[in-house]
Amino acid sequence: MKSRLRVILPIIITIAITSFAITQSSFYRQIAQSQRLINQVYNQIFSTYVHELDPEAFTKASINAITQNLDPYTTFLVEDEQHTINILTKGEYGGVGIQLGYRNKTMSVVAPMDGGPAKEAGMMSGDVILKVDNEDVKKISFNDAAAKIRGKKGTKVKLSVKRFGDDDIIEFNLIRSQISVKDVTYSGLLSNKIGYIRLNRFSRNTANEMSSSIVKMLNNDAKSIIIDLRDNPGGLMDAAISILDMIIDKDKPLVSTKGRTKNSNRTFYSRQSPLIPSDMKVAILINQGSASASEIVAGAIQDLDRGIILGQKSYGKGLVQSAFQLDDKRAIKITTARYYVPSGRFIQKQDYIDEKFIINKTEEDSVFKTIGGRIVLGNGGITPDSLVKPELMQILSTQYWRNGYFYSYAQENKYKYNSFNEVKNDNKLLNDFQIFIKDKDPIALPGRKELESFALKVESLDSSNMIVKKAIESLNKFYFVEENKLKVKESNDILQMLHLEFSGLFDGPVGRLKQALKDDRTIQLAMKILTDDLMYDNSLKPKILTKN
Repeated sequence: MKSRLRVILPIIITIAITSFAITQSSFYRQIAQSQRLINQVYNQIFSTYVHELDPEAFTKASINAITQNLDPYTTFLVEDEQHTINILTKGEYGGVGIQLGYRNKTMSVVAPMDGGPAKEAGMMSGDVILKVDNEDVKKISFNDAAAKIRGKKGTKVKLSVKRFGDDDIIEFNLIRSQISVKDVTYSGLLSNKIGYIRLNRFSRNTANEMSSSIVKMLNNDAKSIIIDLRDNPGGLMDAAISILDMIIDKDKPLVSTKGRTKNSNRTFYSRQSPLIPSDMKVAILINQGSASASEIVAGAIQDLDRGIILGQKSYGKGLVQSAFQLDDKRAIKITTARYYVPSGRFIQKQDYIDEKFIINKTEEDSVFKTIGGRIVLGNGGITPDSLVKPELMQILSTQYWRNGYFYSYAQENKYKYNSFNEVKNDNKLLNDFQIFIKDKDPIALPGRKELESFALKVESLDSSNMIVKKAIESLNKFYFVEENKLKVKESNDILQMLHLEFSGLFDGPVGRLKQALKDDRTIQLAMKILTDDLMYDNSLKPKILTKN
């Protein structure tokens, strides 16, 4: 019997290897046939199509059409489209050092960066950029205008600027420099014992900036720390792993990647003793805009019961991309793996690719357990331990915000004040804003547009009908009264939004963020849990299910 097994086993192995080789051979033969077909179609179009086509433009469109059939993150990148990748991988770019905003079809300076050419030349928050090298920015897209402002270190760019309070157009002739991008937009103490770090991306600079911020917290005797990853779209996975290294005990699994190539199948472990002491409480804030590397950090901390997660369910991007440079100007970014957090969760939203293109489909579980036995869910983002419902703006405030009235007012009236403190102490601010919006387009309260349309239709039928006229006048009066009621009801919200815009113009993004934190419900809940040992500990314990 043993003798037979010795003979049969090699035969089975040989058959398996041969079968695999044949399958692979057939697969690559199909690829070759498909490539020939594409080349035949391509050549036929270029040789016989009624118009002579631009090869570069047509090829780019063809490649984009191919990648559009895959997941949303596999893309073809040409020149300036690589700008985001350069920021992530190099942590810097060539430019003049301004954060740009785009509202009401107007490009303006959100904040000039310290040490950058723009700030040294005297550019200010709220400046409206009219022209870049004499080209009207309203005649090109925002992205194209931003790309024209960027450029190689040492090159020149001219910006023509309108500043409210100054009648003349101001021209800045700037020489571009290397601008370092900050990932930690703010860090500081929210109370005597609670530190706070706002991280807005994961790049080459992230680890150094985070470690510096954490050391600063520890030196100030912080006992708890809040890491705010809300609206952080992610970036480099290595940066996420470096952050987890600062929080998680040594030799713990942090994240795994699984793909078709050998290099795509890896598990990453914490490599050193954490910078944050193991007895220091940790809270991670996420929302629908937290994706990719943000979800790696939040998912690992949740799965290893190292801290609490608060906010809203995250975006759900569990796919890893690799950038392949094709030449000096072009690259392609391809999804090469899935990532899994320590419990085994794959947190990518479902249906990211049409399954008809896939040969081997992978089924994923949806229920997992943390290291301490808590139930956590997969297949579609990280679900917080404590959900905080987003606080929506009220009806009138929303309309003002969408129309850009808050920012426009702050931008046009900043010159009247010397500091943000003067704005806060201005008792006439709300009244002056109400006067300002009288000259603006009327606010469309629910049903108002329908009423105007109805009135026009009725007038076309019978413009002399007094009964109908009085009814419409009565409804218009109703809307006028309701709008005035809302102005009083929402006065605190309107004042809060005005303060936010002015704080940003005077003190930059950091000032705006500090002002926003004062009324942030998610921050308030995090601070409440972090200051209550029992509440914090209970958040990390498995929920006991009771029978009714």
